[in-house]
Amino acid sequence: MRSIIAALLALALAAPASAETVIPLWAKGQPGFESRRDIPEQHADWWWRSINNPSLTVFAPPAGKATGTAVIVVPGGGHQNLVFHAEGEQPGQYLAGIGVTAFALKYVLAREKGSPYSVEGDAKADLVRAIRYVRAHAADYGVDPHRIGVMGFSAGGELTSMAAFNPPTTDPNAADPIDRTDARPDFLIEIYPGPLGIVPFTDHAPPPVFLLNGSADRMAMADTDAIERLYDAFPDVPFERHVMAGVPHAFNMGDRSDHKTVRDWPQRLTDWLGDMGLLTPAK
Repeated sequence: MRSIIAALLALALAAPASAETVIPLWAKGQPGFESRRDIPEQHADWWWRSINNPSLTVFAPPAGKATGTAVIVVPGGGHQNLVFHAEGEQPGQYLAGIGVTAFALKYVLAREKGSPYSVEGDAKADLVRAIRYVRAHAADYGVDPHRIGVMGFSAGGELTSMAAFNPPTTDPNAADPIDRTDARPDFLIEIYPGPLGIVPFTDHAPPPVFLLNGSADRMAMADTDAIERLYDAFPDVPFERHVMAGVPHAFNMGDRSDHKTVRDWPQRLTDWLGDMGLLTPAK
């Protein structure tokens, strides 16, 4: 099984991105910024910028492999850039290869020069909308609406924490039917997350979580420590954490590293998803 997963990862990372569908999150553009919808994105080398029409890129599992589980992948980039290929498309391809329907999120960048957006308001709103969209359209993608997770890298992990630990209330009378849908993720995957969104306590049990970072990443070490303390109050909630010795920040899916533990980290995630029953088709 491990050799099969390793082969899938190698194929996914080597292949060009091939998305089935790109879905704009908002019919008229980001609320309050509709006039910016048609400003083109910018992209060079590893970064994407000028995200003004937030979207989801869909990576569907091969025929017959779908498990009914979905993951929204939230790339990092410090809210100034979007590491969309290495932390969006590549994870999406990998997840699809193990039977998970993946949705890679492009969200507005609040710290890009000249940006009118905010992290806690507009970027978080993009992720909240993405969760609601996937849950509202679960049947269209063959997804169980109770098996929708969020996978955040670095700054994307901050948005993941915001959505999970401080989810918005749901208005059953909202004009847009999508906004009537619950925005709380069913499980979390936090990969070297940043500090925003991590609360010292919560009155409600947080979702099951998989945490992973390197010990040489002092920021993410402190942040995952804080998440662990949060979960201490909920011993019945599934919690798994991995700290890789001597590893710094931003190793993406591990393919650029000389460390075997880093190259193999997606297998740890696959094991966790399997142990959680998320790779077994829902009945």
